[in-house]
Amino acid sequence: MRMLGIALILAVPLPVFYYMISHPQNDLVLGDPESHFYIVSMVTVLSMLLAAAVLWASRTLPDPRTWFLAMGFLAMATIFLAHGLGTSPLFHQHIAPGDPAAAFAAYARGGADQLIEATTLVIEVDPITGSTHTTHLPPSQDTLIAIARAQVVGYSARLCMLASALFFALAVVDLPGRLGRRIVRHRVALTVLVTVPLAGHVFVALWEPLLLSWIPIDAPIVSWTVAGIAWAALAFAGWRFLESYRLAVLPLQGAMALGMALLAEAQLFMVMGRVWQFSWWEYHVVMLGGFLVCVGALLKQYRITGDLGAVVEGLFLRTQIASVRSGDPRALEALVAAISAKDTETDEHLARVGDLSVEVGRILGLPEERMEVLRWAGRLHDIGKIGVPNSILRKPGRLTDAEYEIIKQHTVRGFRLCERSGVLAPIAPIVRAHHEKMDGSGYPDGLKGEAIPIEARIVAVSDIWDALTWDRPYRAGMPHQQAATILTEWSGWHLDPHCVGALFDVVGVSHMPAAALPPAA
Repeated sequence: MRMLGIALILAVPLPVFYYMISHPQNDLVLGDPESHFYIVSMVTVLSMLLAAAVLWASRTLPDPRTWFLAMGFLAMATIFLAHGLGTSPLFHQHIAPGDPAAAFAAYARGGADQLIEATTLVIEVDPITGSTHTTHLPPSQDTLIAIARAQVVGYSARLCMLASALFFALAVVDLPGRLGRRIVRHRVALTVLVTVPLAGHVFVALWEPLLLSWIPIDAPIVSWTVAGIAWAALAFAGWRFLESYRLAVLPLQGAMALGMALLAEAQLFMVMGRVWQFSWWEYHVVMLGGFLVCVGALLKQYRITGDLGAVVEGLFLRTQIASVRSGDPRALEALVAAISAKDTETDEHLARVGDLSVEVGRILGLPEERMEVLRWAGRLHDIGKIGVPNSILRKPGRLTDAEYEIIKQHTVRGFRLCERSGVLAPIAPIVRAHHEKMDGSGYPDGLKGEAIPIEARIVAVSDIWDALTWDRPYRAGMPHQQAATILTEWSGWHLDPHCVGALFDVVGVSHMPAAALPPAA
């Protein structure tokens, strides 16, 4: 159902637009500069909200991609502000002192050419013969400024799409480490450096539009070139966000991919639509829809978690998986480090779980060729936690039902990530099943007993043992016999008793009572 809804959101505007372009008699003239101002203002506010939210989140995130993402929304909001204000009552009410009503109508319906016609045409009537004579006076300075402002309004719409698309593309590019660190270190200064010319454009576009009126943005070759660059950048950004969503399954990344697709549609409607007609208004509506999708996902994630870091972590996942596929030997270690940074675990804990799982597997007689798979399953079993907000993972109190559902998704997310990585595909079923329980009460699939992969049962036992017996920042590790008592109590309904017994052999503690061990299946 969700995929069908997304397909409809993307598909419906296209046939509507095609129909209007193909049947110009039905492409109705709608609205006026004032209504245009209000709908553009809504897009501007939403874009500014996204820019502020991402900038606020990026202050604690050591990744330059959040900064580029915020600048994309900031560029969209600021330049589009000039596009909207140029048609506000503040600027169009005194277009031409001689005939403001006619000028207003011409500006709303026909643009600069009809504005000149309406404000410079003079009709003289001969008092004797009654014949009429028409002449055109030179346009007034007010009219010339209004014409320039009308041109800059259109220019600003194309410029805002181009600038924001380029920033969005940079937000999903894997920058060299040194360059990325420099951007993070100087992001406040860089934000000012970007904001000043953006604000300057707004001032010039509204109060000194004649300075920009020479730009041939309406020339077909310029218009289509700008549109082509914006489409390429939006397609690249959308594809990368979609890749991140497929790996991390985070709603905000999916919303960003959908938002990029809607903005690309809006760019098409902007270039081909007829000004002030339905086909032209459609680009504003689609553009607004793109931002509503992103803002809606952002607010939903904030409501549940208050954490935007998952966006960057999802991008990190895509980067690291690409490195794994390319055979970079450091990529797996980087994934282990990222997992340990997400929770109260450490690199050492994950390494110990991997090694302990191998020893338990040997006691149980698993084939030697499965040992390396078991080792990496132990080390990467919580890979799906990358993308889960820290506010949930480290919450000291009881989780809400919604938060627990997010936690449970880390097994599915980890499974998908490993399955699609190629190299990690053999550990994918283990990652998915390591929270299943012997009585079928675990997640995500409610597997029971022998239906749970043996490697997942081994990793579960090894993980719990290491967590109980080693020191944590908030408590000391338990004595082995005390931890053994807990594992014994959990045997049969939660943990596989045979895996528990094998682990006891490895660590050298007393076995559970024989009565607690059910016969092997």
